[in-house]
Amino acid sequence: MPSPAKSAPAMSALGAGRQPAVAASFSRASRTYGARSGVQAAMAEWLSGWLPPVRSGSALEIGAGTGLFTRRLFPWNGSVTASDLSPEMCRVGRAGVPEANWIQMEAEHPSGGPWDWIFSSSMLQWAADPAEVFMAWRNRLAPGGRVLCGVLAAGSLAEWNALAGEASPLVWRTQEEWRSHLSGAGLRLLRDQCEKRVFRYPSALALLRSLHDVGGAPHRRYAAGRLRRHLRDYDERFRSPDGVTASWSFYRFEAGLGPGRPP
Repeated sequence: MPSPAKSAPAMSALGAGRQPAVAASFSRASRTYGARSGVQAAMAEWLSGWLPPVRSGSALEIGAGTGLFTRRLFPWNGSVTASDLSPEMCRVGRAGVPEANWIQMEAEHPSGGPWDWIFSSSMLQWAADPAEVFMAWRNRLAPGGRVLCGVLAAGSLAEWNALAGEASPLVWRTQEEWRSHLSGAGLRLLRDQCEKRVFRYPSALALLRSLHDVGGAPHRRYAAGRLRRHLRDYDERFRSPDGVTASWSFYRFEAGLGPGRPP
């Protein structure tokens, strides 16, 4: 049986400087997250396609948000602990998926264990040091334990990045970079897959608001005039008959402590 999970100290893989702003951003978004999280919901659904046929053992989800992926774990024969950096996200998640044990926790300080499964959906792109995160997770896995994750990868928001021509608040990592971080942490890749998704929004402003409403804009990056210009240009360059387009790169992988395969 895994030992009970407890809240971890307030230090995060997001980095000490970014952690408070990101936590506050996601807490503010807890009330609007469910209605605006189309990308995250699609990732959760896609990742759930790789859930084990026999759902049992001790499971920990990290960065669970409001429970988009958590609810897809059930029915589960064993314990399921869902965690998030934001206490408000945990509160909403606890109300929506009461079958799980909800705790506030940072990604590189997983509590409890040993865990047969560690899950994460649409969280790892926020990690400043994925290798550190993976090493911490490896140390909490039970013998034969597995890690199953979905992450937004390089190529995401390509339209905005091409237009703005400025550094993103996130480091969009490639499939090869994620593989390297897993290997460096002593986790063996069992399988992985990339997939491009295109989402449509009524306007560039609607896209920006959707990012804000899921906590994806923790810092103000543009002066008002520059932002209005970027939004106008986005509407002109990327409009289709049913709205503007935004590309996202989905990446999912399964890794573990046991024998793996070369990528």
